[in-house]
Amino acid sequence: MKYIIKLSGSLFDGEENLINLEKILHEIENAVSEGNRVGIVVGGGMRARELINIGRAFNLSEFELDEIGIAITRINAMILIGALHGLAYPRVITNFEDAAIAWNEEKIPVMGGLTPGHSTNAVAALLAEYVKADLLINVTRAGGVFNKDPAKYPDALKYERISIDDLKKVLNSSFQAGKYELMDQVALGVIERSRIRTQIIGADAESLRKALKGERSGTYIVFE
Repeated sequence: MKYIIKLSGSLFDGEENLINLEKILHEIENAVSEGNRVGIVVGGGMRARELINIGRAFNLSEFELDEIGIAITRINAMILIGALHGLAYPRVITNFEDAAIAWNEEKIPVMGGLTPGHSTNAVAALLAEYVKADLLINVTRAGGVFNKDPAKYPDALKYERISIDDLKKVLNSSFQAGKYELMDQVALGVIERSRIRTQIIGADAESLRKALKGERSGTYIVFE
């Protein structure tokens, strides 16, 4: 199986998340040891948002703010490369040609952001399309798609399955730098055009283990 895993940048927010991240990486290592192919895209997390907010206070353009966010995602990618103990391609992947080289060498391509205006969710969708992945797994704090914001509404209901069209209605995406939600419209467009099997799950090792084993976890994006 070929998996592209998008890791939430929140996994890099504070020391309390390090054990959780370590367990998630252990599940990825297990998947590789079982003969699966994996690519990883990582977000920026709190550090990216904090620096983007500082830049916004000084009236930097959205393009410049996006570049700040991209830089932080690539720092997170560097950490992952070191933590994967030789399983990953030794340099952060910054274009799809290098992703192909890493893939052909049977190394894990690890990517952050690529282009201003594109979220790391969009990068993950494009990478999944590029390598013809069997499953795109989006590891998020939310743990799935809900009918309303679960952080604000305790009675929010999680969808087990949701169509692309319904997901577009649920998500109120913002295109400001650092404010992409579960999925931005670019990511959804790529998933839709190539009918990429996609699963949105929680940011914990057990949720990832289930997804990699083909078990129910989070929310599946389905095509009507």
